[in-house]
Amino acid sequence: MAAAMNPDEVVFRSHLAAGHFLLGVASKRWRMASITWPYAEIWVMASDGTEYGFRFECSNYPRTPATAQLWHIGKNVPLPRDRWPKGTSRVPLAFNPNWKDGTAIYLPCDRVSIEGHENWRNEHPSMIWDPVVGIAHYLRLLHELLNSGDYEGRHAA
Repeated sequence: MAAAMNPDEVVFRSHLAAGHFLLGVASKRWRMASITWPYAEIWVMASDGTEYGFRFECSNYPRTPATAQLWHIGKNVPLPRDRWPKGTSRVPLAFNPNWKDGTAIYLPCDRVSIEGHENWRNEHPSMIWDPVVGIAHYLRLLHELLNSGDYEGRHAA
């Protein structure tokens, strides 16, 4: 008999079946790779056709924001820093390997990054975690960065 799912995972999976997430999948912005609760691995498409893997830690979802890091999904390890997205302003701020040693994305929707940045709630209200939309909100912000004019590809080929 299969074990019952954690209530947080039930909500997460319901968000995967909802319009916000499915629209991103249908428009090839992102796609699900795997779920090993409380972790979810999701690919996000960049403007140059590169797919970046992200590993989300989703404990207490959706009441508590997820936190994510760039992830080599095939090898199940953090993405090497020389393979991270590059840019000139917003991209290197968000994808900063020196921020929390590369274990969190520097965005207002990230659980780890919002700590100590209460000013972001007023400065970037559209980027704050939205528990109603959930993971699709975080994915939308990642996709926007990876498809912005600031994105300059991957550090190394």
